[in-house]
Amino acid sequence: MKNTQPIKLNRDFRRLYRVGKSVAGGYVVVYMKPNKRGVNRVGFAVGKQLGNAVTRNRAKRLMRESYRALEERLTGTSDMIIVARNRAAGRTYSEILKDLTYALRTLDLLGGGSEGINGHNDD
Repeated sequence: MKNTQPIKLNRDFRRLYRVGKSVAGGYVVVYMKPNKRGVNRVGFAVGKQLGNAVTRNRAKRLMRESYRALEERLTGTSDMIIVARNRAAGRTYSEILKDLTYALRTLDLLGGGSEGINGHNDD
């Protein structure tokens, strides 16, 4: 994640949950608030209800990789939290990528073509 810094502080997560705009997809929820830092900041959250540690870590890896694939297409700079929904357990990379693409488009954060990773069309 070249142009992205991690969000790690609890107060930053709480602020985004409280004042950020949100879009819920089938497998992920994205909370977003524009920033003036000149760099995107992103945090990932997975609740214990999703499953055991292996399942939660896989969901986080898939969300992180999906974000990385879409990072070059992001417009502007913002703080965002990507939260896995319970139904994200057992989903594939392409399903998470498609859902994250939908959420980011809905928040007007994606620009630059409709092609996803490897030149495949996301639609």
